[in-house]
Amino acid sequence: MLHLARQLAEAGHVDVVALGQPEADATEPFTLHHVGAHRPPIRALALGARRTYMEAKLGTDALALSAGPNEWSSVQAEFPYTVFPAKRVGAPVVMDAHNVESDVFRSLAEDDDRLLHRLRWRWEAAKTERLEKKAVAVADAVCAASDGDAATLESWGARRVVVVPNGVDTHSLDHRLPGPARKLLYVGHFGYRPNLRAAEELATRIFPSVRARVPETTVQLVGREAASALRRLTGPFVDVASDVDDVVPFLRAAGVFVVPLRSGGGTRLKVLEAMAAGLPVVSTRFGVAGLSVRDGEHVLLAETPEELAEAASRLLADRALAEALSLSARQLVEQRYDWRQVARPLVDLHASLALGR
Repeated sequence: MLHLARQLAEAGHVDVVALGQPEADATEPFTLHHVGAHRPPIRALALGARRTYMEAKLGTDALALSAGPNEWSSVQAEFPYTVFPAKRVGAPVVMDAHNVESDVFRSLAEDDDRLLHRLRWRWEAAKTERLEKKAVAVADAVCAASDGDAATLESWGARRVVVVPNGVDTHSLDHRLPGPARKLLYVGHFGYRPNLRAAEELATRIFPSVRARVPETTVQLVGREAASALRRLTGPFVDVASDVDDVVPFLRAAGVFVVPLRSGGGTRLKVLEAMAAGLPVVSTRFGVAGLSVRDGEHVLLAETPEELAEAASRLLADRALAEALSLSARQLVEQRYDWRQVARPLVDLHASLALGR
């Protein structure tokens, strides 16, 4: 959202309206406003009997009250639950669909081995799909993160869909060829169960097999809420870094970026950042879903823990292969996934809506 707001602000005046009390940054090209706060989790759960949890927690009419008539020529609503208050502003609304959220919940249900949680995810998926279909019906246009998501949104009756995948700022992230480090890296928000399960699989099922092949190998797990969620995984060869200010030093210090994701949604910002930085990537196909990568050219793809371990071991042992993947992946992100490239259809969409086209 930050990078898209920056790109839109290069084309015209942009107000970013957010819940909570964000810190204003005078260096940003947009104007930042805050309009209250989200509901406490307990209150959101109580309201979530009929609404989706995120709608109950974050849905607010404050957005509609924050602008006078005709103040904005178009509005971008992040997530389906902000579409309805945004429509009351009176300007054309673009719904930014970060995922098909109901599909995310279905994938969580399929990947969860706890019965009550599976039932909860399926219930949330049903509520979320109803909300998404209503939001798509009233939005003037929809922004999708992948071709697959775009097809689903079109099947639900979206009037206009543009594909704007996740991106990376290649101008501020220098490429470096991978060094000789015998270290596997995974980055994520570990309060999100798909990332937690991926970290557990890496540390307990993939890593031991890699270390048997390459004895000096270690693992680094980096991200939000890592200290509490991953405490039990920490050991002599598994290091956890929580809530770091900058992930780039960890990308520089690793030898392979391993992505054993099996549920969740969206295209992976973490994968694009690793590719841009020059760190070779081993992933499940789900982990790179929506990205135009080719196996053996930009990344190595594998599915089972043993296959992922074998691919990671190959990269640790074969410097030439690691460097070839590093160079081709960087070229791909520069050509296809730099924010200046991926945001162009969105900038054009807002311009056309502002002109009534």
